[in-house]
Amino acid sequence: GYEREDDGVPSAAYVTQLYYKISRIDWDYEVEPARIKGIHYGPDIAQPINMDSSHHSRCFISDYLWSLVPTAW
Repeated sequence: GYEREDDGVPSAAYVTQLYYKISRIDWDYEVEPARIKGIHYGPDIAQPINMDSSHHSRCFISDYLWSLVPTAW
């Protein structure tokens, strides 16, 4: 099982762990707000992510991040 908060919503820790298992992205939370930084642990190599969100659309960023997720389960 997993931990739930009182209102029946999964805990933030659970959601974070689940997202990591799907995306394999380890985020760097110490950067300035506009910066998107982390490391994607892909099947072959670890690939750094370092983007300035003020230079890209949210759609582009989302598409890019999802493109890192392997589709083979």
